[in-house]
Amino acid sequence: MLCFLPPVCVCAQPSRLIVDDDQYEQQVIDGGRKLLREGKLISLESLRSQVRTHGIGLRTVPISSRKLDPPALCDRLRESTLAVATLYKCPDCGGWHLNSSAGFVFAEGGIICTCCHVVLAADQGVKEAYLLAADSSGRVFPVRAVVAADTESDTCLLRIEAPPLPPLPLRTGALPGERVFCLSHPGGYYFMFTQGMVSRLNRRRNELLSEPGQKGGELTRPVLFLNITAEFAPGSSGAPVVDEAGNVLGQVASIADAGEPDARDETSAPSPSVPVRFCTAAEEILRLTAPWTRENPRVPKPKPNGKPKPEIRKVRQNAPMTLSVPPRNF
Repeated sequence: MLCFLPPVCVCAQPSRLIVDDDQYEQQVIDGGRKLLREGKLISLESLRSQVRTHGIGLRTVPISSRKLDPPALCDRLRESTLAVATLYKCPDCGGWHLNSSAGFVFAEGGIICTCCHVVLAADQGVKEAYLLAADSSGRVFPVRAVVAADTESDTCLLRIEAPPLPPLPLRTGALPGERVFCLSHPGGYYFMFTQGMVSRLNRRRNELLSEPGQKGGELTRPVLFLNITAEFAPGSSGAPVVDEAGNVLGQVASIADAGEPDARDETSAPSPSVPVRFCTAAEEILRLTAPWTRENPRVPKPKPNGKPKPEIRKVRQNAPMTLSVPPRNF
């Protein structure tokens, strides 16, 4: 007789999740198609229309003070970290594919947190697409609504239809040098656990996303970010970045390559580049827990002056990942 233990138990020995990316992705696709046949999926177009900057009254769970060793922490994060993915009908082959990002359980009642650009980003040529969420066991949940959003910090809260899932606490006041961990899905390699540190705190203005997901040539208010050394890549958008006790300090947002020459300078030889990783700070995410609307005026984007800064790229996976090809070297 076989006995199946729960996949995650902080009090017991950490479990071993062995990920088969192809099998997991197919399981999520099959689960999404079943939900579609049952009429439970909301079109991505409809969800995009709900992304408007406003907060909502919510209560987060208390901060945790109990530090965990990395294997137990990874198990804890797997309870609350989801794949947030677009299920779309391919205009070329007519089959159904998955475009995955990440998110985490934010509050009770099926409230999860991810990036606005996960919802707003549009793939040209795709006519039919839906947003769904899946846990580490491959259970698939429909995204029912956008309940709060801050397009300036690229953060939003979604409501999914799911059984009770444990939320992660949020903690403000991260410090440079603090140890951090991230569980995400870089490039469609699901539930990758990495560690590093907070390398600096950074306040910056980014180009403002318009509702259809296009940049409108205006800048956001100054938004607080964490630069971290824990690795992530396209496909990691929305993933939680936590401390040793599993408190969320930030959320994966974007990445830049520092050290690349100016693309307009054809005389400079290529130089080594360093990925600079940006995570939206918990201070910004917590703005979503109280009703509010945009207070700061939009600022016109300044004209280029001197050498441009590295381009900041969102880290949503922008194309279906073929898992049979070797990974790119960084």
